[in-house]
Amino acid sequence: MSKHDNKQPLPPKRSGLPVLGSAVSFGRDPYAFYEDVASHGDVVRFSMGSYDMVGVLHPDAIEDVLVENFDCFRKPDAAGGVDVLADGLLLADGEQWQSQRTRLQPMFYRERIETYAETMATYAAATADEWVAADGTIDLTEATSTYTLQVLGKTLFGVDTDEHRRAIRAGAEAILERSSQNPVSVDLPSWLPTPSNRRYRRGIDQLEGVVDDLIEQADEDGDDKDILSLLVTASAQEEDGPTESEIRSQLMTFLFAGHETSATALTWALYELGRKPSVADRLHSEVDDVLDGTTATLTDLPDLTYTEQVLRETLRRYPPAAAIFREADEDVTIGGFRVPEDTFVVLPQFHVHTDGRWWDNPDQFDPSRWDDISEPPGDRPEYSYFPFGGGPRHCIGMRFARMELKLALATIARRCRITHDHDTVPIEVGSTVHPGNAVRATVQRRD
Repeated sequence: MSKHDNKQPLPPKRSGLPVLGSAVSFGRDPYAFYEDVASHGDVVRFSMGSYDMVGVLHPDAIEDVLVENFDCFRKPDAAGGVDVLADGLLLADGEQWQSQRTRLQPMFYRERIETYAETMATYAAATADEWVAADGTIDLTEATSTYTLQVLGKTLFGVDTDEHRRAIRAGAEAILERSSQNPVSVDLPSWLPTPSNRRYRRGIDQLEGVVDDLIEQADEDGDDKDILSLLVTASAQEEDGPTESEIRSQLMTFLFAGHETSATALTWALYELGRKPSVADRLHSEVDDVLDGTTATLTDLPDLTYTEQVLRETLRRYPPAAAIFREADEDVTIGGFRVPEDTFVVLPQFHVHTDGRWWDNPDQFDPSRWDDISEPPGDRPEYSYFPFGGGPRHCIGMRFARMELKLALATIARRCRITHDHDTVPIEVGSTVHPGNAVRATVQRRD
């Protein structure tokens, strides 16, 4: 990709409806919409309401945007209508983002993350036992989010989140609904008393109440042992420390993204185990052989190769982030086409991860495609698979999430078997790729 090349043509354009653009088509079926976009090329213009957008669908061009020329782009100002996250690490930009990333990065060093392994596995074991003891079926989304919130609270916040679980879930559901909305709806002023805006405000009010409680309990003279004390101490003691707005947005960002993405991935993994007995049997065989007891440990992780394959395939088929958005800081060239300044650029993982050019039978859940341990396997382009993004802005919690999911899946598979009657579940694309309906499952203890 080269800068300032005004001789290049604009990308081909997918036509849409007046005013609405492609919003209706995307809202009906995001997968079919991007298939249609792809029929126009790998770099394609379209509109979503008032936004001019360019979809980037080829892995090489995606790598250019995220890695080679990441400084040509910024995070979009619109924040997808989720204003409360605007000053957090997920959506901040420029010097603000760089300062936040530098301050928080030590919390996610490998050595520190590994100290959380016992907590992750212990909570997974207790969670599996609770599921077995449950009378009837469980809702996998609710059950996995309870687990990931417990882990998040204990490891990264140093608090017990059980008393706040319902409020955090209400906030998470509000963010998920807003990020899944038709872009034209998000264009409407937030002060309009629409049913959607009222639901969003109720959920966010509950999440903000949790943040109020956490900040009130925080110690300004803490030892930076968790994100909460780190931020509050820096604000009190450093001249350029985070503002109150940044602290609040940062806490809401981690409360949402820190548990929602992992819970969604674990839900999809368990859903696939419940409908694919052959995959479940192979996983059960591995954990029976590797684990010394019924709880996975840090030292077990290198030997849990099939568990890793199941998780990689889950993150391929159901990426934790549906798409990455950027905004061009200036006229730039992507894939031989000129993209004007201020254009929204979208990199849709959920489409690229199911592109038949890179993946055989892409809609099929098949962990065996990862028998080749490379990532992505075989001779595929590197950015045909990017569940945690890439480049300087790759997900800061990637190592945390991978370890949490692997320990949890191995421990749950060792202790119990998941069954359900769902042959298919509708897939909803928003900030995450999540089930459109509740996935209810029966959990039985394995002998």
